[in-house]
Amino acid sequence: MDSLKTFLLKLLALICLVVVVDISIGLLFKNLFYKQKSGKYFTTSHALKNAGEDIVIFGNSHAAQHFNAPLMQAKSGKTVFNFGNQGQGLFYIYPTLKSMLAYHTPKLIIINLDYEELRYDEAEYQRLFVFLPYYHLNPIIDSAIAMSGKYEQVKACSAMYRYNSLLGYMLLNIYKPTFNKSMASLGYDPNEGVISPSAINESEKKSLPEQYVFDKNKIKYLINLINYIQAKHVQLMVTTAPLYRYNDSKNLYKDKLTALLNQMQVAYFNDGDDAAFRNRNDLFHDDSHLNPKGADIWTQKCLNYIQGKHLMN
Repeated sequence: MDSLKTFLLKLLALICLVVVVDISIGLLFKNLFYKQKSGKYFTTSHALKNAGEDIVIFGNSHAAQHFNAPLMQAKSGKTVFNFGNQGQGLFYIYPTLKSMLAYHTPKLIIINLDYEELRYDEAEYQRLFVFLPYYHLNPIIDSAIAMSGKYEQVKACSAMYRYNSLLGYMLLNIYKPTFNKSMASLGYDPNEGVISPSAINESEKKSLPEQYVFDKNKIKYLINLINYIQAKHVQLMVTTAPLYRYNDSKNLYKDKLTALLNQMQVAYFNDGDDAAFRNRNDLFHDDSHLNPKGADIWTQKCLNYIQGKHLMN
């Protein structure tokens, strides 16, 4: 009996030690985490905690690299920030933007959506791991974490787990921050260079799966998000950025997205199949992303659309 009691006491002491170590290291990592000055977590933290800009831009890398936020700010006379993040679509936009709207009301929200945004892609659920460091910030962030994996909310109880493998990335963005995705660039993530012949050849081989599969969760998120923004009486503009080459396999996704936005009376600047950008090597960094020259032209076109639609009035 005494031996069992001793074992249980030692086990309890070990559990307490593990919990104390986990909390202590977690607090250290958390302190470092919020000192980042560039990168995807810097822009995410800015959106979730202290955004105050007039114009806010959301979307995946096509938003991050195509909207020249400093140029837009200079031309519009309004404060601007680009919250676009690579590989992050509606599942990222929805909780991030709703969290922001809980404390800040911008004058204009721009959401860039690819034609195939409503397509089912399992990888997009896994990318919600990006929210782990923000566990318990609010219920909508916790819901996003839950979507990333069956036991992720349980694992997130560990403070160390939330920052797993981020130490190197954090230190890099603390001590060697980049211009891209920083306060200096207003979140803009420019990519220099022009598309190479080899990249063009690779782009010709790419195509979406023949079977069209829509994601019901994405459709629900988009409808709910639009309703929420409209209820807040905030101007909303959805865009689709220019493509190097337009693939007809996108048509069904494009039609679904267009019909939904039209039904909800959303201003939609649909420029994905703009002939002025098509096959323009000098405007693209690769087969999917504009370089700074192309981004400047695209940004100006967006500003012209905003002015023409009186979205800032």
